[in-house]
Amino acid sequence: MGRRPRDAQATRLEILDAAEALFAKRGFGSTSLAQIAERSGTHKSLIVHHFGSKNGLWQAVKERRFASFVDEQSTLFHRGRVSLQEIRTVAAAYFRLLQDDPVLVQLLTRAELEQDISCSQYDEKRLAPFVARMRDAQRAGILRSDVPPAHLLLILINVITQWFEARAVFGGWSELQGQDADAAFLQSVQAVFLDGALARNAASAAGKEDGL
Repeated sequence: MGRRPRDAQATRLEILDAAEALFAKRGFGSTSLAQIAERSGTHKSLIVHHFGSKNGLWQAVKERRFASFVDEQSTLFHRGRVSLQEIRTVAAAYFRLLQDDPVLVQLLTRAELEQDISCSQYDEKRLAPFVARMRDAQRAGILRSDVPPAHLLLILINVITQWFEARAVFGGWSELQGQDADAAFLQSVQAVFLDGALARNAASAAGKEDGL
């Protein structure tokens, strides 16, 4: 009797799991399709069939990690007009995403260390709604308009991401440890970044901000 055909969805998940583990441990550039095929018990041709290329597989790994966050924030965006509280909520949600997902932090750290831009077009597409929301906040007079909206978003993302990367690299630094360290840093982000990014009239009313 011949071998039973593989279940396509199960195979796809096995490949994703193997790729995620290897990308986190070795990095994108140092991981080959052959290694992923060996770890997942599949063949390179199956990986190409399901994901098109290693870049496509890397994108699928990231999308799986980010999916719930993007869905949650997209729902928030459609509730109505932009507000300062919404921006604070998005920042806190991204912080919690990395706080609860150390594997994602590893993936992001590896990509940064390798200066990998091979999937930048995918990242741009995923971040586009957030850039648009920053632009909406500028037009509504909430955020300062003299800084490009993409810059505001990238500063916020990188400040939060660097916190978790720093904790991994400088694990012995007492200032980064402690039960309340994460909460204290998030509060600092809110105070330093968000207050600094506010339009002048919004900054004066930040304590009692309403949706616009």
